Amino acid sequence: MFERFTGEARDVVIGAQEEAHSLGHDRIGTEHLLLGAMRRPEQTGAATLYRLGVSAASCRAAVAGVVAGSREDLGPQDAEALRALGIDLAEVRRHAEESFGAGALDAAPGSARTGRGGGTATRHIPFSARAKDALKRALREASARGDREIGTAHVLLGVLRSEDNISVAVFSRLGVDPDVVHELVLDDLRTAATA
Repeated sequence: MFERFTGEARDVVIGAQEEAHSLGHDRIGTEHLLLGAMRRPEQTGAATLYRLGVSAASCRAAVAGVVAGSREDLGPQDAEALRALGIDLAEVRRHAEESFGAGALDAAPGSARTGRGGGTATRHIPFSARAKDALKRALREASARGDREIGTAHVLLGVLRSEDNISVAVFSRLGVDPDVVHELVLDDLRTAATA
């Protein structure tokens, strides 16, 4: 599929990898694809979001807030199930931080690995199922429009159609309706095609 990606769309995927690495995440998710797209403000899709007042910085803050909350807060049913087994999450965190220092249970940033030339390279971070689904939707979006290549806008269209909890929460924090943005991006693509 990546052979159909434009150079800019490939940069989005590379940017998603870099964003996941810099945030210390062990998978590339839809939120990282969004952050990768926002690195290209001149591209259709990202430009649409910028026009709506969404920036790379506001996306990064929304992602950080959503992901931090999802890592620290299990749902009430999860916490209750663990309590029934005699596991108190707050107590586990307290003991871990007492023994190993503050933030001991937080995700550690990925370590670098040595490249062929002896230098360091960013370790490979795999795509989550959510991100793979978004990329498949990007391909379907391009095909539905009759576009031969998958660009930044198509990747963003695939992310906008994601209905996982993280994507929904990120767009909610940004104050945008994914369905409305989806239609605006399609309008911008039509305008760009006739220009």
